[in-house]
Amino acid sequence: MFGSVGFGELLLIALVALIVFGPHRLPEIARKAGQLLAQARKATQAFTDAIDAEYDGASSPLKDLQAEYDSTKRQVTDATSKLVDRMMPSDDGGPGPGPEEPANVDDDTNEDGPVT
Repeated sequence: MFGSVGFGELLLIALVALIVFGPHRLPEIARKAGQLLAQARKATQAFTDAIDAEYDGASSPLKDLQAEYDSTKRQVTDATSKLVDRMMPSDDGGPGPGPEEPANVDDDTNEDGPVT
């Protein structure tokens, strides 16, 4: 609780306080010190709660953006895998599914008509 302050140091502080303030005022001073410590703890807790609330409010859009990024990344990865699977040969050594065969096209014609 007191960190590196040992029992001997606490006893010395109590003895000095007893000598300086006297036995009649010491309980009153200890009570005031306890009240101040309680107020400090409440203020610290309120500050911590306010900081946590602000952090949660600020990080919410970032979490949404991260989820959207992960979803898009997964979709791109799936699409890429499907494309690679189409282009790669199958495991039995034969050609893979590959792209669809083009329509029957004559070599001597194009869209504008016969090639001369």
